[in-house]
Amino acid sequence: MTNQRIHSAALIIGMLAGLLTMAIHPTSLDLHASAESITHVNHINTVTHILGLASIPVTLLGAFGISSRIGWNHISGLSAFIVYCFASIAVMLAAVADGLIASSLAQEAINVDDSKRQLLMMALHYNFQLNQALAKVYVAGSSCAFILWSIALTRLGKNTRVLGIVGGVVGLCGLIVVLGGHIQMNAHGFGLVVLVQAIWIVLVAVWLFRETPLEAR
Repeated sequence: MTNQRIHSAALIIGMLAGLLTMAIHPTSLDLHASAESITHVNHINTVTHILGLASIPVTLLGAFGISSRIGWNHISGLSAFIVYCFASIAVMLAAVADGLIASSLAQEAINVDDSKRQLLMMALHYNFQLNQALAKVYVAGSSCAFILWSIALTRLGKNTRVLGIVGGVVGLCGLIVVLGGHIQMNAHGFGLVVLVQAIWIVLVAVWLFRETPLEAR
């Protein structure tokens, strides 16, 4: 298998893992529920975000393949990969905050008195706001990366022009919804963004898989 096909497979695996993460992501946590219920949700939340964290380097490997196929001398392709790396750091931190820190704080809140519970609630609220901000940074950053990749793809040739146009639309829509505040960065809203992005990424992965590597030409 050529490196290009490895990158293609990495994109598909990374996107499927990301979609699975959002599909099983808990939608809420009630700190007034029973200790067993809170522990169960925390376990699912932790496992979910570990899966999401594992998908990030796999997706980055695939993203490297996109820019590599476009050509590192192409400023749009190079810039897209750098911006996507920046966005990936943001979503990694968001997953740590929502999956590991939040679960730890919620678990600690099970057997504490009311005064300490209030402090933990404040910590959870701050952690939630941090997660929301990081999720927005990811959506904005990844959308910019999509636009930059799309610019490069439209200039690469007729075979990639439509792919580039679609990616540009996906990127612009992502920027509009996050900068305009039209979508909440909860499991449903963020999940919708991930789904739309995944569709385009899989299309790019199919193109990479079918394309003849540059070194073979």
